[in-house]
Amino acid sequence: MTDKELQNISQASYNWLKSNLQFYRMGESTIEVETPLIDAFGQKVYCFIEGLDNGYRVSDDGWLMYKLDPNQEDEDFYEAAVDVAVGSGFDFDEEINEIFQDVEEKELPLMLNNLAQLEVAISYLR
Repeated sequence: MTDKELQNISQASYNWLKSNLQFYRMGESTIEVETPLIDAFGQKVYCFIEGLDNGYRVSDDGWLMYKLDPNQEDEDFYEAAVDVAVGSGFDFDEEINEIFQDVEEKELPLMLNNLAQLEVAISYLR
């Protein structure tokens, strides 16, 4: 493979990601991110970015746990999902079932990627 092919493949991959990752304003301080990842139910994975005084919160806004177990009836699933989220370096708010992490701007792309992959993984627990 030539260096030119490497450049072309790299550029094509960047272009694909750029056109398949969508950002939507959801209010003054919140952005919804539509990722190209698909969960166990065949649905796109979404993340949210909320502006904070000293950075950003990347979260699922509580939607993943609601979608997977709206009435919180499956305690084993709930505990496993929380364990996976926390074990992956995220925080979990048990009052609103939100998976989140507070980050600086430079960490946003990595944390969005990590959260989207985590959401896919947790969806397969159900």
